[in-house]
Order: sequence, then structure tokens, then C-alpha cells
Amino acid sequence: MRSPRQKKSISTPSNSKLTTSSKKNEDYFETTLSLRQIFHHGSTSYPKLVRRLDIDETRLNALSLSSGIQFTHTVRGVMGTTMKLHDVNKVKEYQKQDKYNKFSLKLDYKSEPIVVPDMNDKETVIALAKMTYNAYIPIGSDDWYDLEEKYGWNEPFGWEEDGIRGHVFADPKNETVIIAIKGTSMMGGGPTVPKDKKNDNRLFSCCCARVGPSWSPVCDCYMGNSQCDQRCLEISVDEDGFYFDAATRLWEFIQDNYPNAAVWLTGHSLGGGLSGLLGWTYGVPVVGYEAPGEQLAARRLHLPGPPALPYQEMPIWHVGHTADPIFMGACNGVPSSCWLGGYAMESKCHTGKVCLYDAIKELGWKLDIRTHRVKDVIEKVLSVWEKVPTCEPEKDCVDCGWWEFLLFLDISDANG
Repeated sequence: MRSPRQKKSISTPSNSKLTTSSKKNEDYFETTLSLRQIFHHGSTSYPKLVRRLDIDETRLNALSLSSGIQFTHTVRGVMGTTMKLHDVNKVKEYQKQDKYNKFSLKLDYKSEPIVVPDMNDKETVIALAKMTYNAYIPIGSDDWYDLEEKYGWNEPFGWEEDGIRGHVFADPKNETVIIAIKGTSMMGGGPTVPKDKKNDNRLFSCCCARVGPSWSPVCDCYMGNSQCDQRCLEISVDEDGFYFDAATRLWEFIQDNYPNAAVWLTGHSLGGGLSGLLGWTYGVPVVGYEAPGEQLAARRLHLPGPPALPYQEMPIWHVGHTADPIFMGACNGVPSSCWLGGYAMESKCHTGKVCLYDAIKELGWKLDIRTHRVKDVIEKVLSVWEKVPTCEPEKDCVDCGWWEFLLFLDISDANG
């Protein structure tokens, strides 16, 4: 009989709070986390609304019983490195300067050892995917705590339909935190669908979701003849109140609540795309599921990134399969199953590495938006595969190659 695996002490960075063990001479870190809090940040209608819902043990047990879904998960990490941004309060100023080619601001990125997800461990990949699924589960409550009381938000009508949510999973000592950012409520509907769709089409389409004459674009940047106003696009995706701005503020609030924790980000679809943008900017480990390519949005937002470090070397992993048109950047146009839903998800180039499951070859699937749902991905892809595919950078990836983007500089805006 094989003897039980023995735990041993190993050297870890000061911010590593995970339990340490060993397996086959490879050190790894394992921890169990439960849903602890939900943060909601408003966007278009309530851009300064921030609320927090605390999930105690009683509420967690009741939620599990009522939904039949588990909200406690165990994940494994390994040692890695990142380029972490230290002057986080300067991101907005960097974006503005870079947008108008001023380049006077240099940000402080430093290489640091960190614990990153073990992307060779199938159970960890499934556990993180389950956390992203948990973020879609409706949790009705009147116990939301206002974090921005000075703005006087007193139960504004319809606030739950506006903004994004970060579901915080933490270990018993709040030393390790995983934030699951809710994605698009596309399949089956939901109160956030209209604004989810508007943000999806702005961030991940080539030109304002202009895919045909019968569509109403989500911004006014289309110039005709496959030409698009680049400056107009950059302004449209960087307006206050849109999801990336809300995601940044949400991240800041959660950081304030867990200042000493080791943090990972995860998310499905739009949530995975937003997580990738935050991970690239701040140097946080990210695992996204079936997310649209976010490199296009990162360039349009003029996000800072570590100097002299390619996208593919960041601790960012995108998990997806070949039959998902959103992940593959093929969710647009009349032949697409996204057409009737009003989505134009055309970006396909991801940051970091891609862990690609070939569902078309191995499962006989076809491109279909119905394969995008995270529950189906967990049950029909991640769980049935013998092991996680090798995660690799995308090679020779080009977004929107059939478009011509023209740059018109508004001098008054640049000087403003």
C-alpha cells in the first residue's frame, strides 16, 4: 500500500498564504475557499454606486440548499512570477497620455514571485470554472451594505440591472482570495442583458458592432466602406460608467477589503475578458473561460502593461473550446448563431496563454453559441477531457484584418 503523502515546508514569498505540499518532487500549494462576499459596482445609470453583500455560514448553507450548488472549492497553485504594478492610482493618467502620444508618464512595474494557478491540474481548472458559474446564481437579499454612502444611494430603483459583480471566494483566514467576475447574461436572459450586450459589442467588436446595414451600431464610429474612426472607438470604450471603468473601481474596493491577501481573478465570457484586462494592467493571475479576445480592447483603452514583456508571458490563461464562436472570434454576421441575439463578438486575440480544447475534432461539435454556457463547458468539456491541454500563446493572431482604422485627433480633447 502506498504511504500517505507527507507535507513539507518550502520557501515561499511573504505574500503566499496557501498550504504547502509536495507531489512527484514538484512543490504545489492547495487551499479551500468559500463564497464570502459579493461586490456590486454600478455603471451607466449609477456609476458611483458600490455595494457589498456579506455571505456568512448560515446564508452560505441556505444558498447551497436552495440552489443545489456548491459554493466551496479547492484549488492548487504553483510558484510563478509576475510584473506587478505598484502605482495603481496613475493608470487613468497613463491612458490619457498614451492616447495622445505624450508618453511622459512611466509606471512602476516590479518582478515579483507569486503563487499562480496550477494549469496542469484538471481539478483546479474545473474548480475555478465552477466559481465563474457561481457568479451567475441569483442571490436575492435586502442586506446590501452601501460603501459609498456619501453619494446618498437609498435603494435606487433598478440598481441590480446596472453594473458588474465580483464574487469573492476566500479561505477561512482571508489570506487567499479569488474574485469571480460575472459575465454576460446572454443565455436565458437576466436583468443586466441590455447593458451586458452594449458593453460586449463596444469592447469586442471591430467597429461598434457594425456587421450589416440592418443593424444599429452601438457607437457612431463607422465611416463606410469597411473604414472606422479609431479615435471615436477609443473614446466610446473609455467613457466613465462603462464596464471596464466599473471593473477597475470594483477591483480597488476589493483590494481595500483584502489588502494582505494573495489574489487571483477568474470569469466567464465578458467576466473573463474584463479579468484579462485587469490582469494585464495590474499583474494579477487570471484564468478566463470562453472569453472573447481582449487584446483589441486593451489597445483601444490604452492600458499600461509591463515594459518589455510580451502579452503571452503574463500569468494569464484563457480556457476555451473550438466550437464556441465567442471564444474563437466568429460570433458575428448572418451565418453566425449570434446574429439573432444582436451580438458582434469579433475579437479573437487573447493575452497570456490559451488552453484550447478541440471540441469540433474530438466531440464532433459545430460552431454554436449554445456551447458557450459555462455549465455545459464544465460538464461536457472540462470534466470529460483526460487532462488539460497544453496552454500556449496564440501565434500569428490578427484582429479585424479586413477593416481600415483611421485616426482623427481631436486637439481640444487632447488638451483637455
